[in-house]
Amino acid sequence: MYNPLSRRQLLRASGITALIAVSGCKKSASNVTLTVGDQKGGLQSLLQRSGEISNLPYKIKWAQFAAAAPLFEALNAGAIDAGIGGDAPFVFFLASNPPAQAIAALTYTKISQNQAGILVRADSPFQSIHDLVGKRVAVVRGSTGQYITLAALQSAGLPLDSVHFAFLQPSDSLTTLLSKGLDGWGSWEPYMSLGELHYGLRPLALNVQQLGGVGFIVATNAAITGKADALHDVLARLSRARTWAAANQAAYAAGFAKDTGLPLDVAQRYVSELSYKIAPIDTESVATVHGLANLYTAAKLLPKSISVNAGFDLDFFAQT
Repeated sequence: MYNPLSRRQLLRASGITALIAVSGCKKSASNVTLTVGDQKGGLQSLLQRSGEISNLPYKIKWAQFAAAAPLFEALNAGAIDAGIGGDAPFVFFLASNPPAQAIAALTYTKISQNQAGILVRADSPFQSIHDLVGKRVAVVRGSTGQYITLAALQSAGLPLDSVHFAFLQPSDSLTTLLSKGLDGWGSWEPYMSLGELHYGLRPLALNVQQLGGVGFIVATNAAITGKADALHDVLARLSRARTWAAANQAAYAAGFAKDTGLPLDVAQRYVSELSYKIAPIDTESVATVHGLANLYTAAKLLPKSISVNAGFDLDFFAQT
């Protein structure tokens, strides 16, 4: 099953001015191999479909992960130089005091109600988060799905331990929910579209203010110091690739479906709702992570409150 490139988790997207794409990369990067952690249909697919993967003045070695959590574990261990993940798993990553920092943000410029939610079976009697009190809800630990569930509980004035979390990967969540072994599934795109369009699932009506989140491109401190030219070049290529994807949605959706194995109609809906830029890390992005950390601490998912400021290199993108 596909794990999305990133998720648009709840709040508001700040206005970001157009990015200036820089095409060159210094000679010092020519002998560099950059090992990049990715998820299926993510950065590698975007660069390939847009044509930005060609004529690299350095080498990229891709490492594919099923989700952001194991990707961040690899970053922590220094097994990869850089990778991508959403703000929710990034909070858990920061709690480990890793030798890495976020160097760019995926700032979303359009909000979709399908970006995250809680899916139930079509024949389920559940209509709201109140109906799931005491029930089993599948999530990936620390994911957007868990965050949306906690945010819904908080918004409804319910204790954050009101539901029983079953920690499952998306494919297992889908099959177990369909077999009635679960009551709900805290999910995100493109799983939301897959569940609704192909498996008859429906989203609960959640009284959560539209959520806004951010994803991050994160690099080890060693790579920030020793492979900066290659990292800057990748960010510039990703910026141009996102501009291409926004202007060529049909072509991108067809390529995305092929790369992920998702049905074309799911890919088309996902791509049509996916609107983000590779952007500098701003104060709002940092504030979003602060809020997530506070929520996870209140839910006792983190043993203690953490300071997130050290997890950001606010100046790196400006040099791109």
